[in-house]
Amino acid sequence: MLRIRFILRKTGSFLLWKRERTRCVLFMIMLSVSFVSCISCKNSTDSRIRKDKTVEKKLFALASPKNGATLKSGNGGDILTIDVKNLTDSVKMDSCILNIDGKYHATYRSLPRDVSLSSMKTGLRRMSLLVYSANNVMETILFNLKIVPASAPELYKYKVVNEFPHDENAYTQGLFFNGGFLYEGTGQKGYSSLRKVELETGKVLQKHSLDSKYFGEGICLHNGKIYQLTWENREGFIYDYHDFTQTGKFSYNTEGWGITGDGVNLWMSDGTANIYKLNPDNMNVTGQIEVYTDRGAEQYINELEYINGKIWANVYTKDYIVIINPETGEVTGKIDLGNILGKEHRKHDTDVLNGIAFDKEKNRIFVTGKNWPKLFELKIEN
Repeated sequence: MLRIRFILRKTGSFLLWKRERTRCVLFMIMLSVSFVSCISCKNSTDSRIRKDKTVEKKLFALASPKNGATLKSGNGGDILTIDVKNLTDSVKMDSCILNIDGKYHATYRSLPRDVSLSSMKTGLRRMSLLVYSANNVMETILFNLKIVPASAPELYKYKVVNEFPHDENAYTQGLFFNGGFLYEGTGQKGYSSLRKVELETGKVLQKHSLDSKYFGEGICLHNGKIYQLTWENREGFIYDYHDFTQTGKFSYNTEGWGITGDGVNLWMSDGTANIYKLNPDNMNVTGQIEVYTDRGAEQYINELEYINGKIWANVYTKDYIVIINPETGEVTGKIDLGNILGKEHRKHDTDVLNGIAFDKEKNRIFVTGKNWPKLFELKIEN
């Protein structure tokens, strides 16, 4: 009996000791994990602190021009001076690269430098200056400028040489002249069309009607094909010049208003101050200008005609024509035709001036309007 009790006491003590030892080991493991976690947390915090401490401060800032400044281009305009200032005495500029609208413009080894505005496009210009320090660290400074012409557009006078009848039910959206005939694009859903018109009589010789879901817009001739825009559908059509058979279709990402060609490119307006240069082979946008006078953007650019190296444009709701430099967007001339159609010819549905056509062979300019009963041949005078 005594031996059995001794064994039980001994076994019980051993089990108790084993249980306590297990608890102790578990406690030490938990303590170690907690300690390691604290160390890890501290290391993470230290890592963030070290990272913050190693972030480099800006070394340069734009000294000139002021971001968002409006500058005048052309004769009598402003001087665009590019300059930066050092934000630290220890690092100096080694060189810099000026980009305008994402395209390389010039590299400078020293500043300040004056940049010519004579050929800079009007409108909002997005500039970037890549500044390099002596140890080849580069910083990019972004800024915007608004460029407007220094001079007001020249005001041209005109003389009416001839008057021709025009279909007063034609809501004229596009117009061009070729081979002795007028070609006209008309608008309004259910009435939109492409027409060949006899100049002397106004008689419609050939007509293609658009589906009633389309509101027809500008037209132009390029390489034996007629291109026609629609207003809000973002679709355009290509026709055979001779029989008006549709041979193609294209799309665009804006509204369609006016279109013309310079012999190589097509130019399209969308009712804003923008005119887009298009590749006629695929109708991709390859360039853009913003139409500006000395007073600011000329909005609602509408029907277009390319005449002697310039783009002539109607301005929707206005009875004047603006003459635009296609390289810069500057309005170089203006023709006020507000009184060309007499009051006796105006009815309740007579709308604004719209439609410009140019006869290259005889150097004649024709204009008309939406639902006008007349088409005029003009001679422009300085």
